[in-house]
Amino acid sequence: GLPLAQGIAERLRPGVDVLILGNHGLVVAAETVAEAERLLHRVRSLLARPARQTAAPDIAALTALADGSGYRLPADVEAHAVALDPDSCRTAEAGSLYPDHVIFLGRGSVVARPGEQVADVVARLGANPVAVLFPGAGVLMRGDASSGADAMQRCLADVTARIEITARLNYLTAAENDELVNWDAEQYRQKLNAAG
Repeated sequence: GLPLAQGIAERLRPGVDVLILGNHGLVVAAETVAEAERLLHRVRSLLARPARQTAAPDIAALTALADGSGYRLPADVEAHAVALDPDSCRTAEAGSLYPDHVIFLGRGSVVARPGEQVADVVARLGANPVAVLFPGAGVLMRGDASSGADAMQRCLADVTARIEITARLNYLTAAENDELVNWDAEQYRQKLNAAG
């Protein structure tokens, strides 16, 4: 939106060709598309971190949890990693790290308590979350979750697995979550997401 565009404009200076937009992403600038792509690859390689290794998801347990619940396995098996690594799970449960998470998955991440079934999670929350993390087992997605939600769940697993355990994180605030959920442009995007 406008505040983000104004923030970018305030920081543009000659010689500045990379802007890291906090929780919003990255902007690279170059004279050509090919140069921008090279710069993007260079920045990505400088920021690359290895993912923490996890065990395999417990597909049998997840299938049993999903049976008759209206929930399903995620599109990508890699999406389960966030629930299989305790540090990633804690990071995800603590809040939303970036705006698209809020748009596609809702505020923060829902983590099932020990022994909870999907129906127990829904009853506790009073709502059907887009995704539920079952620690040590994996993730279930609501049956009507879009491909965008599946992509964001995979993204969450990829991101949290690379965050240093001691890192100080800047989660989106409650006000930022509310702004995203109530912003007209994002409501429009959510409608498109629901349709696709």
